[in-house]
Amino acid sequence: MRRPLILNGFMASGKSTVGALVAQRVDRPFIDLDRLIEAEAGESVESLFTTRGEAEFRHLERACLVRVLDQAQGAAHSPVIAVGGGALLSRQLRLRALDECVVVTLEGSPAELARRASTHGARPLLSGGNAEQRAAELLELRGVAYAEAQARISCEAPVETVVARVYEAWARDELAVAAGVSSYGVQVGSNFASGRIGALAAQSPVTVLVSDTTVAGLHAAGIERSLAEAGTRVVRVDLEPGEEHKRIASIERIWRAALAGSVDRQATFVALGGGVVSDMTGFAAATWMRGVRWLGIPTTLLAMVDASVGGKTGVDLASAKNAVGAFWQPSAVLCDVHYLSTEPQRGFTGALAEVVKTALIGDPELFALLDANAERIAGRDPELSAELVRRSIRVKARIVSQDERESGLRAVLNLGHTVGHALEAQAGYTALSHGEAVSLGLVAALRLGEKLGRTPRALTDQTLQLLRRLGLPADLSRQPLAAAATLIGHDKKRAGSSVRFVFASAPGAVETALVPLSELRAHVLALAG
Repeated sequence: MRRPLILNGFMASGKSTVGALVAQRVDRPFIDLDRLIEAEAGESVESLFTTRGEAEFRHLERACLVRVLDQAQGAAHSPVIAVGGGALLSRQLRLRALDECVVVTLEGSPAELARRASTHGARPLLSGGNAEQRAAELLELRGVAYAEAQARISCEAPVETVVARVYEAWARDELAVAAGVSSYGVQVGSNFASGRIGALAAQSPVTVLVSDTTVAGLHAAGIERSLAEAGTRVVRVDLEPGEEHKRIASIERIWRAALAGSVDRQATFVALGGGVVSDMTGFAAATWMRGVRWLGIPTTLLAMVDASVGGKTGVDLASAKNAVGAFWQPSAVLCDVHYLSTEPQRGFTGALAEVVKTALIGDPELFALLDANAERIAGRDPELSAELVRRSIRVKARIVSQDERESGLRAVLNLGHTVGHALEAQAGYTALSHGEAVSLGLVAALRLGEKLGRTPRALTDQTLQLLRRLGLPADLSRQPLAAAATLIGHDKKRAGSSVRFVFASAPGAVETALVPLSELRAHVLALAG
């Protein structure tokens, strides 16, 4: 229970009752937001609605919740907070709550919620007509606000069952990716994925388990056994490993296996592997029967901190990396750091470049953690690995939640990738790993930022030193920059004759700017000197 618990949901869903019982179970403070508002205003919620109107009440409600969240940040024990049904309608406040807390939505049918509401005094929002119909209308209006949560739990089970399920959700402490009705949680831990995957896939009559031949030999048996025990039929697809196989031909293998296995729209696809498997499984799920649900079990550090979260799926087309794909969010992601013990050293080390990138984008404390513990991190300290994964996902989830389809803010996640992807592609994805290419791309981005007056020299020097201490490449002088420069035009961030380039000015501070393609190519060529 590292973070506070917020119980959200419609009126009469039992938030106050359940919240008090959960808080009592773990001896944590309980805050009922409606009662706190009443104490501060000297009026009941019903009276506030009548005398001041809903708009003024929502203003009071938001202000009160902000104060509670501010106080919770420094509290010795994380509280349980039951909020009113409209407290998290403001998306800005809701995203803050999802970032700082575990949010659980209690759900119920309009009929049941209206029945309960009728037995608990006046409910201004349900008055003046058919209460069940009004409840259904409000639930539809608030659908996104209630869907954006770490967990959604039916309130219609016995109260002790609801309490137990809420407690379990709080204990999992998942990170939330807020994507409207496609929102999902990301769990980080050790030795839990094989035990959890069965419950997540149990609702599907058939599961398509996609892995590669290397990972499958190490980890597929336990996952397949868990799925079978959950009662879902498993269709197994083992692909050839490596970026060079991230092609439509591999996607067709998944499609054909699904066809042969009579896989319908009720199926779940499961990605067990690194970033290549995650990207391809997500794309296959997005396109099979025009879209089925999928779950991610990343087995590499790179997949955990990057590919498995955010819903960007796809394949490469010739030298154009990820040129064909779709935005298709997973239903859940299980980041089990136990799998990192079997990852080859080169892959683990390379992935640290994405962690450095993430720190530069949005987490100064992560940058300091890397700088202070570089040698332990490079040596795969399990506790530190879990913290790196969790912090990296938290930054990415925060950004993706604000910009799911890369229309603006999400572009900052491409720091170091413009030149990095070009270096990776020019050798057919065989000379450099993705992480090594990103490391070199970060160097290029920092050097270009210096030249254009956007990046302090001190930040460049500090970051290059950190990359080297982590075992990552940081020397551009021997890289085929001329060949890479010709491929920059394939970058997905190109806008006409310019590229939206990402610059860093400090740990946690980045910005994007359009740079003419011809100018960018000239700058990249100059880096070889």
